Amino acid sequence: MSPTSAPGPSSRPRSLASRAGLPNEIDLLNVVEAIEDVGNGQLRSVSRFMRLMLSHIILIAVDADANSVGHWTREAATFRGALAHSWQPNMRQRIDRSRIWRYAAEEASVKLSTNRGNAFDAGGFIRRFGTVRLFGIDDLCGDNFAFHDLVARLRSHLAPKAVA
Repeated sequence: MSPTSAPGPSSRPRSLASRAGLPNEIDLLNVVEAIEDVGNGQLRSVSRFMRLMLSHIILIAVDADANSVGHWTREAATFRGALAHSWQPNMRQRIDRSRIWRYAAEEASVKLSTNRGNAFDAGGFIRRFGTVRLFGIDDLCGDNFAFHDLVARLRSHLAPKAVA
């Protein structure tokens, strides 16, 4: 091989396999466990970014006049970028949306109670939000992400319903 040519894609594993001191057999159980660990770590990362985005959407929808809205919006944009980078469509079936939403609501509740003090009913908030799932995975991970539309959808859901 000339000094200017790069090794082909299959030459690296062969060169590693020919090193002295490496086992001749592959421990498939350890390989499978390592691959599962990587996949589980990626899934936790995606779930975390979804939770963080949702909690910030809740914060803005509930407390639109807070001094922190600009900060929350910028953070949500950062979380969205990390989510888009980490998301893989094959994760769709493994995402526990109910759990993510519940934890996002709990997180937002704690932050809102800090902002609003005793005037904020954290328990009522959790009961009200604990089971709501207004957003699908595509709303958060899809190519047509629209942060302000998601905030508006949640605000609409929160608005008192007119009694006929």
